[in-house]
Amino acid sequence: MSISRTHAETARELGAFERTIDLYMHRNPVQFSLVAEIDRKVSEQTLARALRGVQARHPLLRVSVDRRTPRARYRWAEGPVRVETAAEGTPWQAVVAGEQRRPVAPEPGPLMRTVLVPAESGSVIVLTFAHQITDGTGGMRVVADLVAALDGNGENGEPTSGWDVPPAQEDLLRALDAATPTVGPPQDELMNVPGELTPFSGRAPHVSALALQRALTARLVSRCRTEGVSVHAALCAAACTVFHRAGRTRVRVLSPIDLRRAAGLPDAVANRFAGARTASEASRAGDFWELARHHHQALEQQRAPQVLKAGSQALAQQPPATPEDAEAMMTVATAADIQITNLGVVQAPAHGRTRLTALWGPAQTTQLRGEHVLGVITFGGRLRMTELTHDPVAVLLPDMATVLAQQCAEPGSPSS
Repeated sequence: MSISRTHAETARELGAFERTIDLYMHRNPVQFSLVAEIDRKVSEQTLARALRGVQARHPLLRVSVDRRTPRARYRWAEGPVRVETAAEGTPWQAVVAGEQRRPVAPEPGPLMRTVLVPAESGSVIVLTFAHQITDGTGGMRVVADLVAALDGNGENGEPTSGWDVPPAQEDLLRALDAATPTVGPPQDELMNVPGELTPFSGRAPHVSALALQRALTARLVSRCRTEGVSVHAALCAAACTVFHRAGRTRVRVLSPIDLRRAAGLPDAVANRFAGARTASEASRAGDFWELARHHHQALEQQRAPQVLKAGSQALAQQPPATPEDAEAMMTVATAADIQITNLGVVQAPAHGRTRLTALWGPAQTTQLRGEHVLGVITFGGRLRMTELTHDPVAVLLPDMATVLAQQCAEPGSPSS
């Protein structure tokens, strides 16, 4: 890979949404990890070489963020993705927890790093991304390209994306053919009660993970189709049910929306998401599928392209100008009892000698007090959940799985 751009050159200015994230990150690190388990032992040198090929394909894996100008900008970074190797057999949960303790510095870049964990019969690769450059779906594209590069497919070519940095999402949404709604979704004042920031201290979060069995995953998908709701809505209902049973009268759920699917934006390793929130009252907890329909319908309203475009335009017209502005905005817009980022069904890349055996994440924290951040990936026929928090509820994931099993049980069969 030959890259000759100098460190001083500007790739482009950050868009309004990217700038909001970056301003928030001045004091509140936000980075997420994806965990890929593969059935092949790879060396640190082999992984580093493959990552250089992946960097060549995606411009935002080759930048830093320059905050010295009035409007922050991406500058080209010459360095490779940093690779570290953990001791063989280190639990990936411990690596993920450690990655949340180390902010990704905006300079010198790149804004991604990797930890290789040798395993008994393969390797575990933990990829960590600063949120200024991409979201979970973009990160999954990096994982897929990395598996291809490890097989020697395209690991030494010239950049296939050239130097064209993906446009900011508000620029793409501005061109979207969607009329601005005359009336948006109904506003709920209780939804906008701001969260409270916890000053970043480098304290390791608690990491939990659980994979549903293939049979239960299949039953869940089938039952959701029958009930006319998404699997994501069922997950929202399951989390709310667990919290209600623990005594919470009201539960707010934050669900990032992938704009590639919701608004037809082109795929890229870049930020292409918006936040949507739904709420549940304890009085709804008695009818699981009715609660799931409530979340599904509320999310569908917020996923409408015209609503997404209107929200993006509002941010572009009045973006935060300081870290304090960004914190005030984010603590209102993202306040929730639980965040559920669901990357959906991920297919295993059809490559030769390197086979993905499991995927986990996205795993992150955002420094909001009391947060539970749940990442969901369905891979290999199993829905996999990864939760990070500083206030663990030990039974959250097992109880969610139990609720789903009970609600998806075949007549006359045990719910477990």
